[in-house]
Amino acid sequence: MQYSVKKSIYVGIVTFNPELTRLQENLSAISPQVERIVICDNGSTNFKNIQSLLENYSNITVLSLQTNSGIAHALNQLMYFGMKHDYDWMLALDQDSVCSDDYLRKLQRFIDFSHNIGIIAPTIIDRNIGSVGHEVAHEYRFVRTCITSGALYRIDSWSKVDGYDESMFIDSVDFEYCYRIRKAGFKILLAKQPRLLQEVGHSEYRRFLFFKVLVNNHSAFRKFYIARNNVYFPLKHHLSLFFIRGVLRNILLLLKITLYETDKKKKIKSSISGWREGMRAGLEGGKNAH
Repeated sequence: MQYSVKKSIYVGIVTFNPELTRLQENLSAISPQVERIVICDNGSTNFKNIQSLLENYSNITVLSLQTNSGIAHALNQLMYFGMKHDYDWMLALDQDSVCSDDYLRKLQRFIDFSHNIGIIAPTIIDRNIGSVGHEVAHEYRFVRTCITSGALYRIDSWSKVDGYDESMFIDSVDFEYCYRIRKAGFKILLAKQPRLLQEVGHSEYRRFLFFKVLVNNHSAFRKFYIARNNVYFPLKHHLSLFFIRGVLRNILLLLKITLYETDKKKKIKSSISGWREGMRAGLEGGKNAH
């Protein structure tokens, strides 16, 4: 089957207090490539400014949430829009993503590679640290996980796994979704091209003895969900080895905060609270999901 980009694919963008200049660059780059862009705003304080900016575009639909309900809830709203309006795929973009002129065409060519592809992801290049995630030696490869931004998501696969786990709010939402997608029999294809330039947090490498340590510099609010979901995700799915890894990641998280980050007391307290909440929610079997 040959897909028409204009009819079968739409763009979904979650906004939260975006930098308007970068958002405009994002929209101007992707708008000519699709029939419809859907923005789900997560309670931005500059929402009126966003509305003024969107008046320059004729193909944008806005879903306005009154409060910040988390990336998972916003993504579910965007995917539900696609299902309701009979789209086949959604291209998920961050508010600061800027695509090349042929970005969607390069991703779209992989749609027919296999009947059970659930996600088609680009190679991500972080502005601060370079390549993120898996290396792709040839034209494409199948992978276990990918980040949300820049990827094409198959709508019917989303509905078959009951969407994103909204209790996770933000961190690891994409990885937990990837796990359930693969468990349901879908594949995740990572393409060498296109490449998408992103800023994944405010990451930087720091020195510890003879090693380079990646420090993300997230807020205390984010630290809560990072620590929470490091243990919640594996406990929810009974993944014992991943749970051990999650515990080790939380220990490393606390060490990085102590050694390299500012606002240490607040971030450490938030991380420990998140860790406790992740243990509680995970041991309950994910009852708070969705």
